[in-house]
Amino acid sequence: MQKKQYKIIFISIFIVLASILVFSLTPKNILLSKPITAGTDISFTATADSASVYDFMHRLRQEGKISFVEKNYTGMGKFIVAINGVKGNGDKNWIYYVNGKKAQTGVSNYKLKSGDVVSWKYEKNY
Repeated sequence: MQKKQYKIIFISIFIVLASILVFSLTPKNILLSKPITAGTDISFTATADSASVYDFMHRLRQEGKISFVEKNYTGMGKFIVAINGVKGNGDKNWIYYVNGKKAQTGVSNYKLKSGDVVSWKYEKNY
């Protein structure tokens, strides 16, 4: 019976340590350049490489700084369909830009580099 107890204790410790490691690797590398409010353009600047735009958005949502709704498209990744209660409609949608250029991929697939400026604009469809 003691061997079984040691295994349970070992597995429990392993799970706790693995959880701590995963949490410590969560991206913490982006700064907001201005407050986020509904109906306004949103911008932020990456301060380190490798986090995706979605990773950052998800982190802000966990911190209660933004709300958004995403939709996953197989093969293309996630797209943001609403920010702070403002949802895209037939005329306007949330479009994001990196360094002033319209992004051509979903937010989950776009990896940021240090210094990248990401802007969200609620604009007319073309």
